[in-house]
Amino acid sequence: MSSVRFEGWSRAVADATPDLDSEGRRITIQAYRLLARGEPVTPAQIADAAGVSRERTEELLRSWRLVLWDDQNRVVGFFGLQSHHVEPTHRIDVDGTPVFGWCAGDTLLIPEILEATVHVESADPVSGATIRLRVTPEGVTGLEPPEAVMSLLYPEDDLTEKAIQSFCHRVYFFESPETAQEWIAGRPGMFTVTIDEAFQLLQLVNRLRLGSALDQLGAT
Repeated sequence: MSSVRFEGWSRAVADATPDLDSEGRRITIQAYRLLARGEPVTPAQIADAAGVSRERTEELLRSWRLVLWDDQNRVVGFFGLQSHHVEPTHRIDVDGTPVFGWCAGDTLLIPEILEATVHVESADPVSGATIRLRVTPEGVTGLEPPEAVMSLLYPEDDLTEKAIQSFCHRVYFFESPETAQEWIAGRPGMFTVTIDEAFQLLQLVNRLRLGSALDQLGAT
């Protein structure tokens, strides 16, 4: 994948998500971290962890379309991370707690924000084979099978509530380039990358969205 296309994809994804000021970045980081405990999270919990007023936190969370709520007004899904099982399954084990990504790419993006090493399991949608990997904030290790790849596409405009179907449900791990090509055939705009390339793409998305807030994670 060329460096121009590499950066272009990451910027397109970042540009399709809401612009974040310093408060929005802190709220985003803490929402991920709290939801990674495997339970629904209240806006008040996120606000207190982020050091942002509860009113401002509620306002921002309600304005972001890729925040999912339960009937008790708790956050259960946040920009690619879900506290409970969803289909298709991209399982992320965080310190023994299972949470779930909306797409394969989420499993590569979130560990840096959590400052955690996670274990991921996902299924090839063609063969059904299980892909396993260990993701740290620095990279991917223990990829099984080692020739696994990931599918990608460019987002269509803003990532709204329809993004889970139109974008997330098209980003998968595949056990081989062959099964990936079989799946993307006839799906315009799709392409594949290696898992290491995908990791680098998602780290760049983090940098574009969260900026210097990533460098301050250890203090939060």
